[in-house]
Amino acid sequence: MEKDWGLLGFLVLSLCCLVSNGQQLVCTRETVADIVFLVDGSGSIGPDNFQQIREFLSSFVENFEVAHDRIRIGLVQYSDTPRTEFLLNKYQNKEEILNYIQSLDYKTGGTFTGQGLEFMLKHHFVVEAGSRAQQNVPQIAIVITDGDSQDEVESHALELRLSGIEIYAIGIKDANQALLRQIANEPYDKHVYSVTDFAALQGISQSVVQDLCTTVEETQKEDVLMSKGCNDTAQADIVLLVDSSNSIGDNFKEVRTFLHAFVDRFNLTPDKVRVGLAQFSDRTYQEFLLGDYLDKEDLHQKLDGLIYRRGGTKTGQALTFIRENYFNLARKNIPGIAIVITDGESTDAVDEPAQRLRNMGVAIFVIRVGKGNMEKLRSIANIPHEEFLFSINSYQELQGLKESLRNKVCFTLGVQSQAFLKRFADIFILVDSSASKQEQQIIRNFLYRLVNQLDVRKNANRVGLAQFSENVKEEFLLNSDKTKSEMGSLMRTLQLRPTGERRIGHAIEYAHTNFLNSAAGSRASEGFKQFLLVIAAGESDDGVIQASRKVNKDEVTVFAVGLNKANPYEMKDISGQQHSYKLVGNIQQVQQKLKTAIDTWEDATVTEECKFDVVADIAFIVDQSSSIRSKNFQLVRDFLESTIGGLDVGKGKIKVAVILYSDFPRADVYFNTFDDKADILRYISSMAYGRGKTYTGAALKFAKEHVFTKARGSRKDEYVQKVAVVITDGKSTDDAASAAADLRRTGVTVFALGIKDTKEDDLREIASYPPKKFVLNVERFDQLNSLAKILTKTLCIEITDAIIPKISLGAVLKGCKQTVKADIYFLVDESGSISYADFEDMKKFIIEWLDVFEIGSDNVRIGVVKFASSATTVFRLHDYSTKTDVEKAVKNLVMNGGGTRTDLGLRQMIPLFKEAVQTRGEYVRELLIVITDGESIGTEESVEVPAKILRTEQNVTIYAIGVKSASVPELELISGSPQRTYYVKNYDFLKDIKKDILTEICSFEGCEGLFADVVFLIDGSESVSTEDFNKTKQIMEVVIEKFAIGPDKERVAVVQYGTNTKEEFSLDRFDDKARLLQEIKNIEQMHGKTYTGNALTEVFQSFDKSKGGRSSAMKFLIVLTDGDSRDDVALPAKVLRDNSINIYAIGMRHANRSQILAIAGSHEGVFFEDTVASLKELGSEVLLKICNTECNTPELIDIIFLVDASGNPNKDGFKEMINLMSYVVDKSVVGEKRVRFGAITYSNSPQSEFTLKEYNSKADVLRVFSNLKSSGGRRNTARALNYTLSYFDTTHGGRRAKNVPQVLFLITDGKVNDLSGLETWPQSLANSELNFFAIGTEDADEVQLTEMAGENGRVHYANTYQGLRGLQKIITQELCNLTKPICEMEVSDLFFLIDGSESIKERSWDILKQTMIGIVKELDIAQDKWRVGVAQFSDKLLHQFYLNTYTSFFEVEQAINNIVQRKQGTNTWDALNLIKHYFTKENGSRIDEGVAQNLLLITDGQANDPKDLNALAYLKNKNIAITVIGVGNDIKKSELREIAGSPERVLIETFETLELKTTIRKVLHFLCKKEVPDFPTNGK
Repeated sequence: MEKDWGLLGFLVLSLCCLVSNGQQLVCTRETVADIVFLVDGSGSIGPDNFQQIREFLSSFVENFEVAHDRIRIGLVQYSDTPRTEFLLNKYQNKEEILNYIQSLDYKTGGTFTGQGLEFMLKHHFVVEAGSRAQQNVPQIAIVITDGDSQDEVESHALELRLSGIEIYAIGIKDANQALLRQIANEPYDKHVYSVTDFAALQGISQSVVQDLCTTVEETQKEDVLMSKGCNDTAQADIVLLVDSSNSIGDNFKEVRTFLHAFVDRFNLTPDKVRVGLAQFSDRTYQEFLLGDYLDKEDLHQKLDGLIYRRGGTKTGQALTFIRENYFNLARKNIPGIAIVITDGESTDAVDEPAQRLRNMGVAIFVIRVGKGNMEKLRSIANIPHEEFLFSINSYQELQGLKESLRNKVCFTLGVQSQAFLKRFADIFILVDSSASKQEQQIIRNFLYRLVNQLDVRKNANRVGLAQFSENVKEEFLLNSDKTKSEMGSLMRTLQLRPTGERRIGHAIEYAHTNFLNSAAGSRASEGFKQFLLVIAAGESDDGVIQASRKVNKDEVTVFAVGLNKANPYEMKDISGQQHSYKLVGNIQQVQQKLKTAIDTWEDATVTEECKFDVVADIAFIVDQSSSIRSKNFQLVRDFLESTIGGLDVGKGKIKVAVILYSDFPRADVYFNTFDDKADILRYISSMAYGRGKTYTGAALKFAKEHVFTKARGSRKDEYVQKVAVVITDGKSTDDAASAAADLRRTGVTVFALGIKDTKEDDLREIASYPPKKFVLNVERFDQLNSLAKILTKTLCIEITDAIIPKISLGAVLKGCKQTVKADIYFLVDESGSISYADFEDMKKFIIEWLDVFEIGSDNVRIGVVKFASSATTVFRLHDYSTKTDVEKAVKNLVMNGGGTRTDLGLRQMIPLFKEAVQTRGEYVRELLIVITDGESIGTEESVEVPAKILRTEQNVTIYAIGVKSASVPELELISGSPQRTYYVKNYDFLKDIKKDILTEICSFEGCEGLFADVVFLIDGSESVSTEDFNKTKQIMEVVIEKFAIGPDKERVAVVQYGTNTKEEFSLDRFDDKARLLQEIKNIEQMHGKTYTGNALTEVFQSFDKSKGGRSSAMKFLIVLTDGDSRDDVALPAKVLRDNSINIYAIGMRHANRSQILAIAGSHEGVFFEDTVASLKELGSEVLLKICNTECNTPELIDIIFLVDASGNPNKDGFKEMINLMSYVVDKSVVGEKRVRFGAITYSNSPQSEFTLKEYNSKADVLRVFSNLKSSGGRRNTARALNYTLSYFDTTHGGRRAKNVPQVLFLITDGKVNDLSGLETWPQSLANSELNFFAIGTEDADEVQLTEMAGENGRVHYANTYQGLRGLQKIITQELCNLTKPICEMEVSDLFFLIDGSESIKERSWDILKQTMIGIVKELDIAQDKWRVGVAQFSDKLLHQFYLNTYTSFFEVEQAINNIVQRKQGTNTWDALNLIKHYFTKENGSRIDEGVAQNLLLITDGQANDPKDLNALAYLKNKNIAITVIGVGNDIKKSELREIAGSPERVLIETFETLELKTTIRKVLHFLCKKEVPDFPTNGK
């Protein structure tokens, strides 16, 4: 750590080093210091190695000029106890010390380093032992040890550092690195040394000396620069707060003497340093206010006149007093300092008074005399305490503090003063030299007037100028030293000379590289704002977007000023909408706007992404340790001001807390400290710099326990996002990873921003997952400002996206329901390196999988195996057959610890998966999920051996998940593929990758049998960088990799666009996946402008039959773009969607988010590359959507197969007919309350094989199917059809009375023999309300089939029996679309609260009503089943009908259709307050009978009336479940989430997507799901 040894120390010590012709390196002869060695003499060292220590000490001492008035050396040896070898004042020359060292006795014994440190402080760094600390001589301790300490070390090291002692730590052989860091000062690379053995000690002696010399010199330079101006130029308001209580006594005169000496050297004039003083005991005494004296002499007289007051000690009261009576009257923008001198323990609270004082920007120093309560004094002083808290034993030692205190105060004044300096800007101007003569005159006048209006000086605004066309010609640089007058003259006579093409992009890039750097006069590294003014006379011949993005990334604000022929789109591309200007007849207005922007750049403006619906509690956790240094800390301040300035801070919006930390964390700004952003920014501008060590873990723990709490203003119970932003420049001294995991487990999203030497791996341990989103890094402090805008934008996007996650587990769940059969084992690591919290995370991870699949002996089975030093089977696949039982078993898992033998775990799986096939009776998809946090150690065989057996011989798909110290190469050996390998830094991240793994698994299942035409429309314009164009190709490859390319499978086309479109290849070009993927790799970017709308219009033809399009195939368009389209995208995209083309839009980093939504037409069709962990994840998410666009799994339906068994008794095709039936059954959710099957075979006469109520399991149905035989005989189809109708009634298990859809499924291979019987069939079918499928093959007559099916029936024909296989997927999809969503709730009350405000157009109002009808249609409406009521709201609540008004679907449907829109405001909260009256017995609610109560709110905008949380509390206390549908772009998602109480119960839709059945299904999922009680977790 850096210490303030002041001007005297710097001049005398000047620990610079001299090297002469490679000779021994020595410090200068003027060096002055007190150096004490603390040498480990424990038994582990041994006599031979102790000799190496003697030689090291001798070599070290040789480098110094030892004398009474130069370097003094002391020596302590310690083992079980410490022993003084010699004190600082013992020897006056080097020879005596060297002689003593050569004969130094070896002590032996234990290793009690803590005792040694305490001993050194009390017996060596004291006046009696020769310490010259009171003379401001540097105090240095050098600790040498070879092992871990047997006692506590950290607190003793801290006491040394608090006393101003600089500590170096040298570790030998097995020395504990963490212990060395606890002992030493920062930066560690200058204060901590390690060697592998004792012989290597000699080799580092010169390095230690060099670092000791140069490090202190660098530190002193900084301190001297800060303190040297204190005599004459420093400005400050300093209040001395002096304890005058009973305990002071005769020591009061010592206090007076100290005060005289302390103030004497300041320039005590009204415009420089003003001093005020108050005394306190049990009350506070105003002795004199700031500057309340005539001159320095008068001030000394006032000090002489101080009266000793006596009384108790109320420090908190005194701190409040000086805040209200001194600092409230202090000067604005002048550093404030409070110095508290006390020897007693305060009898009142000090935390809040001190915090409020610091909130004003006041830096508080504390001098503790004697044994005052250190904890209380720490809560008063600024941090780190080594800088702001002084501890002395007696008042007599006060005099020795005066220089040290004064230097620290001066240092703080220097740091604080930087914050109040007005910061100017650097403005570089690029002028288009191809301007016409008339335009040139306009440009000259414009520039002359602009510069004339600005404050242009070397130390104010700087201006540079260049002209450009094909090349750039410099006129003058930012550091040209030209006066404003000279610049004006040059601009008035500026001659523009064009040279070739107009290359604006090149000019911007050239200016960025050559003119906006320190060599050219840029002051960006000092925090000065950078502006680039581009004046263009026409359209550029090269691209401008990439150059503009690069310069913007470095936080250069670009102004684009266009003359007549300049392209307005291009001007916007250069500067953005805000700073794009047309210079035609409005010169003065443009000048004024530019001047205002330049003069007010420090003013906080809310970033565009933060302006709407961003509600969060954000805590900034800021490292202020020594390694940052004061100059850089000002850049940290600037960064915080820019970042927070871009946030929309205020009540009901964003709240901000600020935690500063080094050795100790402190929050002066909690979430409830300030409501006004201006107050926060004022605090940050004067935020004190501390120095000290980097205890990031302690700061994270502090944030969890003391900041993100209700008492401190955090809205943790109000569904508000919680975010922590950690800003650090080095590795943490303590365990930051565990503290960060604990914070994240409480629901806090953590961003980690690293500067300079911070390793990304350390940041990944702190930040949330994925690191791509939550880890930011810069190499230098002056690059921080370029991150401010990025961080602000990222914060707001993350907060908004996290309110209602777009790809929720529910979306994945839908896809995973296709996994109707699977055996899944979890192989989990329980080794000793895993904590109980980690193991709990692992258990939660497994449990969350249970919600995704249908758990059951016929569906998905789960088993668990643990491994450590050996493997243990916890439970097998067939042990539990219900979700409840599996969940209970997982929650009861216990961790036993041990080694990490992953190989044994994998070996155990081989017989278990063999057993799986036997216990199920068939082969299904087998999955193994391996979770481990380490590399397999001490193995008998490589993990690859058993893993390969499982993958290749047993066809088990393995997913390998590594945590913490796991080896990624080993994980890939286990999984066999990087695609199935996952790595995270901590166990709490498992929940984040769960979705990724499930997406990968379930997209595989969902894509099976996909029949689709997929066209990729890729942006190849100049908006897309080369890097992002390659990413676009990678995304396509990830998606296509999962396709089964072929004429009857998936087909792919690629169209690239810029200004125009180019078909790379059509749908019918490739049937070979390998060739297709190679062609994608070969695609070259076309560049051009970004016309996405035009491309959407032209891509329609890519689905034509002439291009390989297939009418029966599903159609998908995947749009990938990275820019802002110059034309409209909404209309052409809607045309495509109206033609049954499903659109998914992927936005790369710079895409226009509103355009992406307009292209997709729905929130579910939108994807952003910067919100996912990897391109692999993005590709999987898109794939999941594609493969689950259609319904594939019938869930609630009655199906009777009528199977033609006529003809040849042993006909070959009968098996294929049975296979078709089996496929449908296999893809359905079979059960008494799910899908029911019946079967009838027929020939001469029909024969019932089983009825709808006979079998409730898939296995039983399939077993009966496998035994069906073809009987032979006549094909009396008509007779069989009429016979089958009666089997759909209630007697045989039919559920028509419950509105369950019913399907008659005829499968025949020949013509009807009893044609006359078909005459009455059409009427019978119509009366039955059945859905009829007629499936024909071989000799079946398609005309007969069509006549039998009628208008509403479905007919499918296959030429051959084998051709029936091609119908399997299509028929299942059609059945699925008929199926009714499963509703486990048979009795419930549902109330609709619908928005009738004027923002809903007539067409949208009709869609809203039809959505309501669609929901109600799927429910069993009756007095004793489902009841429905409706109210409309706008400016007031409008009654429609109560829950008991109607008792049938027909009545409800009619009533909804008759609702008339009110068309007024949106008073949502008022409506929620009044709606409670509908949930009463008199108005039809069965709430008192325990019947489930549901409220469905549908709205298209944010509430106009005040929030009423009491209304929500009432509804929730009554257990009324609230589901919310937000429609359109003007909804406030945070408000809807608060109303619903859960993001999962909020649906974000457009009126276009409301028309689709998907919304109805989502709503029914919430309304119909029975809640399952949770089990307590048996965690430790």
